[in-house]
Amino acid sequence: MNETKRVRRPRGIMEQLLTIVHWIEILSLGFAALAMWGLTRDWPAPVTIVIVMTLLIVGLRVLRYPRGWVVSLALQAAVVALGYWDFLLIIMGVVFAALWIFCFVKARQIEMGRAG
Repeated sequence: MNETKRVRRPRGIMEQLLTIVHWIEILSLGFAALAMWGLTRDWPAPVTIVIVMTLLIVGLRVLRYPRGWVVSLALQAAVVALGYWDFLLIIMGVVFAALWIFCFVKARQIEMGRAG
């Protein structure tokens, strides 16, 4: 049997760091949706959170492109906007936005260090 190894596409530091942030956000929002459904039994809030989670998953595919971070930044604004449903989501969104900014700046510094 002829086995061919699948070669993985090389990923940049920015893509790697922002992917980690997105996955942590997706997991946290999943728990937030479950908590909101358990507390209120009001369907718009969990459905909105699931929509933002889906957009974050789609955003993971866009991160491979050079300007994918712009879409990722817009998704961070969407996570902060979830605070409309609950104040704690604003705090969570701001914390993740700060983490996103930190990872973005660090990735740029690492890429500049490698280039220069």
